[in-house]
Amino acid sequence: MITHQDTIIQNVFKQLDGLEKIDIYDILLKIETMLMDFKSPIQYEEIKKQIENNSINNISAVDGYGYCYLYDHCRYIKIYKIKTLLPDFLVGEYMYFITPWQLKLMEYTKENLKDFFKGNHLEAITLDFLKKYPPKSKNPVTGRLLLLELLDQIDPE
Repeated sequence: MITHQDTIIQNVFKQLDGLEKIDIYDILLKIETMLMDFKSPIQYEEIKKQIENNSINNISAVDGYGYCYLYDHCRYIKIYKIKTLLPDFLVGEYMYFITPWQLKLMEYTKENLKDFFKGNHLEAITLDFLKKYPPKSKNPVTGRLLLLELLDQIDPE
């Protein structure tokens, strides 16, 4: 017979379906860290409020016509999106990136990625990836950019 706790664990794993193990470990670490700040029993609304407050800290105004926010990241690159007052279907989706080695926002395009990774240890991997996929390709299961998933699998050593 399945216990109540086993049912909860099954429901959690449904949410994690398709993610890499390393991403799941990161999520579990974040959950463990957050649990230290809350009293028992856990109240979902308190957790939701803290997550929303932390998300607001990742938003910056851009020239009075929109805002910039952290979209996704890995150890090698951070991707930002710019949201304007105009709908996306009129102006497109503006994506930019920075890296630990260069903190100037660059437009997230194939050419800029090739130029940036030229001459470093990730050049061959990123060139091969960009020959096969456009930079904005996403994993259909996780919705994450494929380039970031690839870069997450590379050991920095």
